[in-house]
Amino acid sequence: MEHASEFVYVYDHSDSEEIEFDDDETEEELSSTTAAVSIRDSSPASSNQSPRRRKSFLSSVRSSFKSLIGLRSARKSRDRDSEPGLNKSRSSPSNESKKLPHTASSLFRTRTPPHPLALKKRVRKADTNIAAFKFSKLLDPSHIQVGEPTTCGQCEAHLSHLSRLKKAGKEKTWRCEFCDYTNVGKYQKPDDDDITYVLETAPTMKENAVLGFDESVLVFCVDVSSSMCSTVQEPDGTYVSRLEGVKMAIDQQLTRLSREYPRRRVCLVTFESNVQVLGDCSTTPTTLSCNYEDAEAVMHETSKLNCLHPVSEAVNTIREAVRHLHPQGSTALGPGLAAALSIAIQTRGSQVIMCTDGLANLGVGSLEGKDQIRAAEPFYADMKNLAKRNGVSISVIAIEGSYCRLGQLGVLADATGGKVNIVDPLQLRDEFGNILDNLILATNVHATMYLNPGLYVRHESTVTNIVTRDIGAVTAIQEITFEYGVDRGQTDDVALSDGGYESANEKREGGKSGKTKTQNPVDGREWLPFQFQLCYLAADGSKVMRVFTQRRHVTRDRTQAEESVDIRVVATHAVQHTGRLAEQGRYSSSHLYNMGMSKSLEKWKHDCPAKHQLVCSYQSRSQGLLRSIPSSKYSSTSLSSWAECPPLAIGSDAAANAVYDAKRVSFY
Repeated sequence: MEHASEFVYVYDHSDSEEIEFDDDETEEELSSTTAAVSIRDSSPASSNQSPRRRKSFLSSVRSSFKSLIGLRSARKSRDRDSEPGLNKSRSSPSNESKKLPHTASSLFRTRTPPHPLALKKRVRKADTNIAAFKFSKLLDPSHIQVGEPTTCGQCEAHLSHLSRLKKAGKEKTWRCEFCDYTNVGKYQKPDDDDITYVLETAPTMKENAVLGFDESVLVFCVDVSSSMCSTVQEPDGTYVSRLEGVKMAIDQQLTRLSREYPRRRVCLVTFESNVQVLGDCSTTPTTLSCNYEDAEAVMHETSKLNCLHPVSEAVNTIREAVRHLHPQGSTALGPGLAAALSIAIQTRGSQVIMCTDGLANLGVGSLEGKDQIRAAEPFYADMKNLAKRNGVSISVIAIEGSYCRLGQLGVLADATGGKVNIVDPLQLRDEFGNILDNLILATNVHATMYLNPGLYVRHESTVTNIVTRDIGAVTAIQEITFEYGVDRGQTDDVALSDGGYESANEKREGGKSGKTKTQNPVDGREWLPFQFQLCYLAADGSKVMRVFTQRRHVTRDRTQAEESVDIRVVATHAVQHTGRLAEQGRYSSSHLYNMGMSKSLEKWKHDCPAKHQLVCSYQSRSQGLLRSIPSSKYSSTSLSSWAECPPLAIGSDAAANAVYDAKRVSFY
């Protein structure tokens, strides 16, 4: 477990600052800024406002937009006055004196400041209270023990080397560091800060298990609809169709798989107007004849066809079948996905690579219109959960130049440890190779972070010092981050999008205001404990609990905390959380949160060349993300057309791709 600093920064107030926006901003930027102040996001926190706060919110909205209208009018007047050839009488003293003192023109000339909400926003200063865990650590298990760890009877934290035991007759008492519950028993403290508990041994052992699931299934789910005949030009001037690009990519990976992973099995599923299961191509292909509107019927028929040989034995037959694929028909993507997943879930740790160039328009999962999108949402949720439960990752590859609603399809990859990307047909070989490089290290992963009772995990629906996340399958390149703060009733993260502020106490008490805390369990402490628990199924099938317990010294000096800042941790969390906010449709909050983080990172980048390079890389990634997602302006065409289309209100595949990519970014 990595920390952004050697210290926990403990503050006594909200530690916020005013961020000012220059009044020479473009109209679009100013509109976005004002909307970030006054337009309510679709966040859970903003839906439980009291009548008094709601009335205050409406008042601030009216004031903000009146100011914005006045400022826009002033700009237009300025532009008109600066145009050549206009009537000279406009600037004559007689006419000037006849103008009313409060017109838009006089507002501009006297530089009367607009409403404060239009140009300023109070944002919490970014700090170093961030922890991260990189899943590549699972490749190196430490201090392996067989059996159950000793856990707290109330919060299920584990007894650690930091725990303090006191004798109580023949037994010992242990006061939990994370909930203050007193446990009594015959305890023995562990000696290490990183322990791997094997809770259940694997039923059977597999070769090369540490490198991944060697006997797992790789399913190529390929779109062969008529649109796949579209061509792109190679550097030498020749033209290659999209399907030809997919064929070349699969052919190259077959060669590699047969050499490096000879016991893995490959299955080929194609979809157009019909779904065809070719398997390992050693038998006659099967065209599914069931009702394509019924996902269960598709999966039931496909499950009878799973008879796959190792890729080393089937490579030639698969290669020959791939060469004979040809484009035709519509796009039954949903039935094709169900068929591919039906085969993959029979072996934990399998992968599905779905490659498409168009909108699902036939059978279950069709995404052609808003009504169909709503109807398809339960289907994609079921597929996601099914893959997650069975340790299968789904990667979604969209062909560049196409439109397939990655906002909906991307959730499959995001929840299962797969990859989402838009790829040039000529680059598919590299993309497929990158996916195969990221072998699944563990499945059914659940991560739990424990903090001192005086701290809380930020950006959660409730204020708590203990939070669990259901992650699913993970690869070595993935990383998870947690941001935490001191529970004194201060602003939780960024200010609420409706212009109000919600304290930690209000969130804990379900929105009811309470007394601000004056005493906190962190007061007077020299150091604070942290515990990170990771429960998962390992590559060999065993159930494992990995426990990291660390401590960090406390400081009330922001400068001291920032002296040892690890910009990699801060930048990774900043981009990931900005992406999560955008995914939830909280566009104004994502922009505002990024502003606060960028200001701190800009200050830290001057410490050394390495930090400067990291911050520049962060700025490039975050700005690329923010340019892709819609602005807060509700009149935006890209947003208004998707305003009622969950789960991602994003109107382009590029925007969805940027969001999902941000959620998995790592600067290590």
